[in-house]
Amino acid sequence: MPSVARTLALDPPLHSMADLIEQRRKILRYARSFPTGPERNQHRQIALSLRALFRNREWLEAHVLKGP
Repeated sequence: MPSVARTLALDPPLHSMADLIEQRRKILRYARSFPTGPERNQHRQIALSLRALFRNREWLEAHVLKGP
């Protein structure tokens, strides 16, 4: 019998598009709190990766809630 954790891991978490956009904004704001350097760049890269995912229709269909 599969464990509950393993069963839940198969279903991707669903988020609203507004939540994902807000998360990206928070990451960018947080990145600005660091001086120029590798740590700041790491957070900016995460925000850029989220932006790239927003343009991927397959990923959006799998991870974003339908509707307004």
